[in-house]
Amino acid sequence: MSIMDKFNQLAEKSLLPIANKLAAQRHLTALRNGMVSSIPLSILGGMSLIIATPPFNPEQMTQKNIFTGFLSAWYDWAQANASALKLPFMMSMGLMGLFIAFSIAHNLAEEYGIPALDASIVSTVTFLLVTSPAFSGVPLDKLTENMAAEDFGQLGLLSLPMQYLDAKGIFTAIIVSIVCVEIMRILNEKNIRFKLPDGVPPAIAASFDAILPLFLCTGLFYGISLTIQNVTGGDLIPALIMKLLAPAMTGLDSLAGICLITFLAQLFWFFGLHGASITQFVRLPFMSAYIIANATAFSNGEPLQHYFTQPFWSYIIAIGGGGSTLALAILMLRARSAQMRQLGKLSIVPSLFNINEPLIFGTPLVLNPIMMLPFIFVPVINAIAGYTFMYFGWIGKGVVETPWTTPAPIGAALGTMDFRAGIFVLGLIVLNLAIYYPFFRVLDQQTVKAEKQEQEQEQAEAIAFVQEQQA
Repeated sequence: MSIMDKFNQLAEKSLLPIANKLAAQRHLTALRNGMVSSIPLSILGGMSLIIATPPFNPEQMTQKNIFTGFLSAWYDWAQANASALKLPFMMSMGLMGLFIAFSIAHNLAEEYGIPALDASIVSTVTFLLVTSPAFSGVPLDKLTENMAAEDFGQLGLLSLPMQYLDAKGIFTAIIVSIVCVEIMRILNEKNIRFKLPDGVPPAIAASFDAILPLFLCTGLFYGISLTIQNVTGGDLIPALIMKLLAPAMTGLDSLAGICLITFLAQLFWFFGLHGASITQFVRLPFMSAYIIANATAFSNGEPLQHYFTQPFWSYIIAIGGGGSTLALAILMLRARSAQMRQLGKLSIVPSLFNINEPLIFGTPLVLNPIMMLPFIFVPVINAIAGYTFMYFGWIGKGVVETPWTTPAPIGAALGTMDFRAGIFVLGLIVLNLAIYYPFFRVLDQQTVKAEKQEQEQEQAEAIAFVQEQQA
């Protein structure tokens, strides 16, 4: 038995069972689906941020032409209407924790077969309670037209804070939504509910089913929140959770953390498992928190802190899909092997839009000892290069989440609001071509040899058939 066979057997006994269990785990599935469902909101917020914050300064444009005139007009218009243009950002990415509390509860409730809308409402109300300090509401009779937020303090009033409704509340939203749904599941299994007479319409009876879990969940979490505020002098549950998660937040955003999660995703891919999906439940909460924090800082003109965002993953680590295989698809277009050349023609267009399953399973790259090293380590090399360039300020960090099917150079430029990132990705593609080439050449030669042997065998069989017919 070869070393590769032993390695495959070891992976089948260790990695595959773990991956299958993770993929089937209800809470992780709900977490992944809930986070994915928030992507359109991130894109909406990102697009509004692009419009509201032009990535240039008219004072630095020395040449005067139609194009620079348009850019200057855009900049002046954005500055004059900044508040209105940034409102979609605040109401989408600025409330991401709220939407995630709703979405994860909805998905987990569907997994359990309990009323999903009731679970979402209970989770959302509970989340709002634990993210707000006591006595933070503003009485409606105290509000007047054109009142500014700074007027609240002068009148002795407080506004409903949004501090933990965005990225800083994502992990609280995850905990609250899961616990609320679990409470509802237990009540449902034990048939603990308000018993109404048989003559009550079903719609009204169903609405009463949410009353008990609503009181239990809000009472539990709000009681904990009030206790923590009294003990700590005002700290909220989200603040404590963020303090506890600080090492993980820092670790996954470090070069070592990025390389590790990238390596694990590619290792799963190599064994035929969807590495991006399997690692989503770890990546997405952190990546969402990172990009919202970056977008908020960018909007306020502050330095960006985080590296590991959606543009970094989609357009630097995975150019063309898992394994960064756009370079391989390009190489296949000039292959000597008819099979490889045909596969290159079929996969080049999907690869431009970061869809590479035809390439991964058509080559195949799965369990392919020749392509193992570049398939696993090219994304890691890209991650190191991207992190280095961002660290030294040669390209910007991610601030806008764009559809992952956006071609990598365009997605990188839009996602970082920095055209240099698009040029950098083109350079990465050239680097990936150089790394993949020697391995691809060996694979191509082997495929040509196999095709030649198959052709010779077919010719021999045809000659034998003709001779048999003549005899």
